[in-house]
Parts: sequence; C-alpha cells; structure tokens
Amino acid sequence: RGGSKFTMETLVTSCDHNYVEYFHKVPKTVSLYTFRVVKLAPKFTINFSVRVLKTKRIMYKVDNLDGCQFLNNPLMNRIFGSVYKRIVVNSSYFSCPIKPGVYYIKNEGTVTMLPTFQPPGRYQVTMQTKMKESPDPYTMQMLWVYNVERIK
Repeated sequence: RGGSKFTMETLVTSCDHNYVEYFHKVPKTVSLYTFRVVKLAPKFTINFSVRVLKTKRIMYKVDNLDGCQFLNNPLMNRIFGSVYKRIVVNSSYFSCPIKPGVYYIKNEGTVTMLPTFQPPGRYQVTMQTKMKESPDPYTMQMLWVYNVERIK
C-alpha cells in the first residue's frame, strides 16, 4: 500500500472474565479467534486508537462509538465497516443485544484500518469494547502491533 510494507507482528486479546469469559486464538488455526459472552450485552461502546510505539503519540482515536448503532449499520463508519465485513465468520453478523454464546472472528482486515500513507515505524492498534454496566475498564480488548517499512 502506497510504497510501504505493513507487517502484523502480534495480536494480544483479553477480556473482563465477567461479561466475556474468554477471548483467545482457536488452537491450530492461523487467524481464527473465539470468545464466550456469558451475560446479555444490551449496549456497548467501542474505543479505537492507533499510536506510535516509540513515542506513544496517538495518531488516530475514536472514543465511545455506539456499538449497537454500528452493528445495525456497519457502513456508518467507512473504516470500521470494511474491517467488520472481513472479521465476521460465515456471514454471522452480530446484532444487539448480544446474547450469551460462543462467537468467532477472523484476524483479518486490520491493514485496511490503517492510513494509506504512514511513516515507517512500529505502531499499536488498540480496540476495546466497553459496557457501562461493567465495573471493568473494558469487556474485550485487542492489541495489534505492526511495523511499516518503506519499499525501495
């Protein structure tokens, strides 16, 4: 993209163990992740940021995006909408309220979230879902670390 090479280095997932019991990679798969919702999630928000790892400078940030409104119309946000279509498994789109159950997502589409022009360096993408009913800072979190190199 734009004369740059994007390399995903790591993805770390975590959850609150309250509304979401677990969130981890499915064994023996390359990009499939699973999580188990144990309590009804009537509403939630999404926080998203991209920061430079070396300086911690925030390059892009969205706070308190209405998760249910987004699920009802993923194209309301061009960036997240294209990513959402790539992470769903077997066209199993989510809807609110999110009912207890086991869900799957693919770790794909993250490069499409990134600006087409980005200086070389290492970056961290953080995505968190939050619920006001939960005392925890987030119900689910994904931390991607990626590297951008110039192609010569």
